[in-house]
Amino acid sequence: MPTSPITQVNEYAAAVRSGALPSCLMVRKAVDRWYGDMAREDLYFDRSAFLRVVKFSGMLKHFKGEFAGQSIVWQPWQLFCLANIFGLKYRSTKRRKYTYADIYVPRKNGKTTFAAVIALYMLLLDGESAAEVYAAAVDKAQAKICFDASAELVKGLEGMDGYVKVFRKGSIVVEDTASAYKPLSKDTKNKDGLNIHCGICDERHAWKTNEIYEVLKTGVGARSQPLIFSISTAGTDTTYPYFRDLEFLRQVMLGIKEKDNHFIMLYEPDEGDAWDDPATWAKVNPNFGVSLGRKYMEDECQEAKEKGGSTLAAFQTKNLNMWVDAPEVWIPDDDVAACVEAFDEAQLEGADCYVGIDLASKSDLTAAAFWFPKFGVVRYLFTVPESKLTEAQGRGDVVDYRLWVEQGWLTVCPGRVLDEEWWLQQLFNALAPYKVKCIAYDPWGMWDLKNRFGKYEDTLMEYRQDIRYMSVPTKDLESRVLKHGVNLLGNPVIRWMFRNVVIYKDPNANIKLDKARSRNKIDGVVATVDAIGGWLNKTAEQGNREIYTDMKFHSVPRI
Repeated sequence: MPTSPITQVNEYAAAVRSGALPSCLMVRKAVDRWYGDMAREDLYFDRSAFLRVVKFSGMLKHFKGEFAGQSIVWQPWQLFCLANIFGLKYRSTKRRKYTYADIYVPRKNGKTTFAAVIALYMLLLDGESAAEVYAAAVDKAQAKICFDASAELVKGLEGMDGYVKVFRKGSIVVEDTASAYKPLSKDTKNKDGLNIHCGICDERHAWKTNEIYEVLKTGVGARSQPLIFSISTAGTDTTYPYFRDLEFLRQVMLGIKEKDNHFIMLYEPDEGDAWDDPATWAKVNPNFGVSLGRKYMEDECQEAKEKGGSTLAAFQTKNLNMWVDAPEVWIPDDDVAACVEAFDEAQLEGADCYVGIDLASKSDLTAAAFWFPKFGVVRYLFTVPESKLTEAQGRGDVVDYRLWVEQGWLTVCPGRVLDEEWWLQQLFNALAPYKVKCIAYDPWGMWDLKNRFGKYEDTLMEYRQDIRYMSVPTKDLESRVLKHGVNLLGNPVIRWMFRNVVIYKDPNANIKLDKARSRNKIDGVVATVDAIGGWLNKTAEQGNREIYTDMKFHSVPRI
């Protein structure tokens, strides 16, 4: 006798929690959240709602591949997702807990079918009059993949003739409830004014912007229990928004950020997992051995090893959910965190100080780094305009600026933009106790400030940001942090920025910080490199004050 869906959910959760089913960190966190939700007094599990979705799924039949013609039967991990999304409800309203859901899983794990069935259920059986359902994607062709799968599934649904109409131009209509299901992309006209009950977001890793996602979010406000469901693999361009969105989702699961109405299930390798290890394949691919065969993975892995290059990148990205274009972490967070020790900052009074300044746009975070080579200490002045606090909160930034302000790590400038005179005064006040030897600055954004540094004007050094100038001090900083030879004084802002860094390396192994491809703000790290670069320039041997005029070797003083 087949095991009941509810029993399978419970067994799946128990196996993940006990370790009987090897799982990645994010899946373990999802299971922990499930147990926590089941214990909450304000929530309950609606068995009938969950079983209704499962029963509906079983009425549909696969239409291609080896399972064509067979009824859809969900795997335990899929039942677990459905139990969360459709079964967890608030006692006070009887409405579903989750408005958003993200399932991040490699290809060949039944993503399209899963999404297509959810779209059909929301259209046909969710009890919503005039339901508007959309299959959203980066372009028309991608949007139609999920939509076409739904269309094929509904064609095979018995008893639906005349009730559900599938139109060639791209819509599925239920006239009795005035409901419709359509593809949606950036090319779709009249996107404003949508009254969305369900939005299916396919392969968000390929979305260059979140424009369509924002359209969906703003379109659900009039619905009582809408659902925006995203399903995707990893991608190859870390500048696309989903790469950053995933980091936010991870922080939610780790308890750093909060978004209680968002279901999150991320299948990805943990740090240290070998990409060619079958144990990793099984952990990352929940349908391993079902729709994804071991022989297939072995063959793909072998080809990836032999060919390397794009073949290896494709295997890691699509079969293991690894952002191959996301370079490895420049410096492990553990090493950055270890760069702290008790230090009496009163010792810095009168000490030689080398300053690096990285000015952001006037509405963003600005960083100044104070490098004290005698002590191996770096202090920081991080500044944001007051409006940044509310705007960042509204966008769901992955860091808590307000907390850093309360803790004294971040200074707030009154107003919507940075007041330059106010900021200069803050900088001068911070520099007053020290013997300032050099202020190295990125010329971008400083052209109208250079003549307003007063007594510090003679210490200014324009520090260009190209690789010829940045490589040596960047490597110097890298070496110090890896050796735990620099004291960052426990500053959480600079620690966060180190985690965001992406490094560009040229064919000659020169390196520089790559702002465009970094995961988030790195201004403090850039300012630190500028400060060290100014120091190296000022203290180079034989009085040579311009040590980067060529790419030859130059010795630098030890400290």
